[in-house]
Order: sequence, then C-alpha cells, then structure tokens
Amino acid sequence: MESVIRPAAAATLYHAQHCQHRYGSRIGAAVLTSIPRHPAARGQFLRPLTTKTAHQKATRKTRFAPRAAYQPTSASTWIISDGSVSADKEAIALAKALSLPWVIKRVVWRQGLQWLPIPFKKLIMDYHHVVNRKQTDKLPWFMKGDPLTAPFPNYVIGSGAKTLPGLLQVSRMSGRASFSAHIHFPALPFIHFDQVFLQRHEVVVQLAGLGLMKDQKNYFRINSTLNSITSKSLELAKTNALERGLLPGSFFSDSSHKGSKSPIVTVLMGGPNEDCSHNTQRMVSRLERLVDVQNCRLLITYSQRTAENTKLAIRQFQDRIQDKQKVFVYDPMKPQQHPQQTSGSSSIPDSTTLMTWANTPGPSGVLGFSKENNPYEAMLALADKIVVTADSVAMTNEALATGKPVYILGGELARGKLKVFHRYLADQHVTRAFRPGRVPITPLPSKAQAGNDTADPLSYPGDHPPWNQSLAGQGPAEAKKIAERLHVMRESRIAGRRIPDHVAEATC
Repeated sequence: MESVIRPAAAATLYHAQHCQHRYGSRIGAAVLTSIPRHPAARGQFLRPLTTKTAHQKATRKTRFAPRAAYQPTSASTWIISDGSVSADKEAIALAKALSLPWVIKRVVWRQGLQWLPIPFKKLIMDYHHVVNRKQTDKLPWFMKGDPLTAPFPNYVIGSGAKTLPGLLQVSRMSGRASFSAHIHFPALPFIHFDQVFLQRHEVVVQLAGLGLMKDQKNYFRINSTLNSITSKSLELAKTNALERGLLPGSFFSDSSHKGSKSPIVTVLMGGPNEDCSHNTQRMVSRLERLVDVQNCRLLITYSQRTAENTKLAIRQFQDRIQDKQKVFVYDPMKPQQHPQQTSGSSSIPDSTTLMTWANTPGPSGVLGFSKENNPYEAMLALADKIVVTADSVAMTNEALATGKPVYILGGELARGKLKVFHRYLADQHVTRAFRPGRVPITPLPSKAQAGNDTADPLSYPGDHPPWNQSLAGQGPAEAKKIAERLHVMRESRIAGRRIPDHVAEATC
C-alpha cells in the first residue's frame, strides 16, 4: 500500500510546487487545498498529475474571486450607518464638508455575528468573497440593511466599528474606486481603508498598544469629535425651540443674564459602557445639590444608551421637585407629541405625530434623528454651564464646542482610553470634575474681580486655573481640514501622482 500512495503524494507535491512558481505561495496553497482526494489513497493507482490537462482540471475546480474591476463612481457620498446617533453626526459633518450630495445607508452585521471579534468577522468576509465569484446587488449572508448597488459614490464614510461591513463591501465592489474613510479606531490593519481618522486618546491608547503595527501611515489625528456646532447654529436652535415650544418658556426669560441668581445647567446623560460604569445614586445626589443647595435650574437630556434605572432615579428626583420650571427632562427615545399637535385635536394620537429618536426618518429616508424637533442644541445654547457624563466622548466634545464651562460627571469611574481622554482635558484646564459643594460657595470679591474662579460651586474647592476654551468651535474646522485632505488624496490617486508632502507628512 505504501508503494501505491507514494506516487500520489509525489504528484500532489509536484503540483503544489508548480502552482507556487506560477501563482505565488498563497495561491499555490489554495490550489493544493482544492485538489480532490487522489484515487491512489483509495487503493487505486493512477499516473501522477503531471499532464497539462490534469493541471487545468484541478485549477478549474478552484474558485478564485477575481479582483473587482474599477467601477465608475458618481459625484456623491455614502454614509454607512449602524443606527447610532453620535456616529451619524460625525459622518454627516464630514459629508457636508465634502460639499457633495450625501445619503445614509444603514448596513450592519447579522445578529448572530455580533459576539465575534472584528478580525474573525473580516475572515468571514474574505472567505465569502473567495468562494463566491459573482458579484450581485444582493447583500452577503452576513450583512443586512439597505442595498449597496452601483453607481458607487466618490466617497464612503463610516464611523465606529459596527459600520465596517458596509464600508468594506462598498470598497471591494467598486474596485477601490470609492475612497473609503473610517472615523475612530477600526480594530483592523489600516491598509483595508484609504484613510483612518483617530482622536488623540485613540492614538495614545489603542494605536500605541499595537507595537510595530503602530507605524501605519494612512491615518490622521484629529483633536475633536466632528460636529457642526457653531455660535450661529446654537442661536438658530434656540430660536427654533422657542417657536416650536420644545422647552418651557421660563428657561428663555433669564437666559441672557449670566451669573443670575438661578443659572441654567444642562446635563447630558449618557450610559455605561465597557470603559465607564455608572453610580446612579451618586450621580442623582450630585444633581440634587444643584437645585437644593446651588439654586440652579436643570435641563436634562438622555441619549440612546441611558439605562432605565438611571431614568427611574431621575424621574423620582423630578417628582420630588414637581416643578418643570426648575427641572426639565427630555427623553429622545420616548415618543414625543408633535409641537403643532394640540391636546384637543384628536383623542387618539396618530403615529405620524409621535416623534422619537428611533423612528424619525433621516435625510435619506432611513432611521435617523429629528433635529427640528429635538431640543438638544437648544439646551446647549441656553446653558450657563454644562455637565456631561464621563462615558460619552461625542457629547463632551459637543459641549466643549460651545465654549461654555464643562464639568465631567463620574470621571473617577472611567477606565482605559476614556481615562486618558478626560485626564488630558483636565490637564489642559478644558474641563473640571463635577463635585458640587454641600453648602453655597461664592468667590471672594478680590479674586472674582481678578478673573480667577477659585471658588467654583460646581467643582471641588481649591485653586482652579482659568478656563481654557481652545476647543470651542473645533468640530467644523476639523471637518473642513479632513475634507480638503480627502479631496487631495483622491485626486492624486486618480491622476497617478504622489501625494503632496504637506499632506503626506501631516498624518499625526
């Protein structure tokens, strides 16, 4: 039997070496694994696979996925969305800066694949494209959402790891003609994208932890979360909220009087994640001091990730106050009656009159958020001071974009990259820890006249340096800078020229 198997093994080895010489080691290995079991292994002896006909037959059995041909693109931008409002806002800010028509495509992983690490998901994608030669308009089995069909856009943007399937699919189907840009750390080698944008804390923690892999050149460091908040947009949001009645009218009366007896504090409430936990009782007790001790009025808004126990605790606090002129809470995930809908117009409200963050059509007709009926930016505009939970990087940067004092709630519970993020902001005197005093604190007259806020009633006692407002309005400026970079890089690729030095050297 040994003499029978030896010729088969020799033929297989010769065939693999021939394929390695002709196609390369990786393709040769694929051809080797695709050869059917030799008859000699079943006790039948045939001559070795050395003929040209046998070689071509074995090659045809191998399913190689050819490289997708370069597809002509249309002058547009696709935003790959996973339904996250904060991620959509960043991608939309970049799409607007590109000055092209943009559309949102919601594409996510299948439910059964959510628990897999991202590198394993990438292996599933690669295996699928190797096994399936034909490219159809139908989404692969591991993806669900909107169709991704030609004509493909000039740019495709994704924000967050959950947008990777749609981003990689468009890039592959277009033959890399669609310039792909990913915002935040993708947990994959950057070679799969045309450009990656990382914030400072992601470069320090996640990129530096890769060792030699940190020397990836196609990334650009940004200082702030991309947003469209400016002084003009805040004024428009405040006017819109007043006209539509999105907020109680009492918050508009004294909004222009800074340092009045009853200042307005806006609280942006996020939710716990893998890098930050919440102590609900401690959070609510500190908010109670703002009303009971510091005589503040509160505007509280939730996010998509706010936990139900946090909402319940704040609802109990609101019931104790029983005064919407002092404490107003907005829940974007709860159906809200349209401002123009009167209570006596209909006994049963129609579904079209209920506005929620989850079911409101966005600009492309997919799930998105209603900016006209959401008082979020109006709350930022009315605030004298802003409090943000430590779990949200996006809301922190949006609060900093207003140029108002920002306090971090629960920063002592942050870990990993969030801890580095908040430590940097505190060291730069951009934010302060939110620890309101148990007794009213007023600054000394001499130091108050000198402009040194040593006695901050919303932070711990001590000598506080002056506020650093260098990040105010940085979001639109960062988006414009990134858009100019993408235009230059894409035009250089199309023309076959080298990227200009001032662009290539500005990677970080």
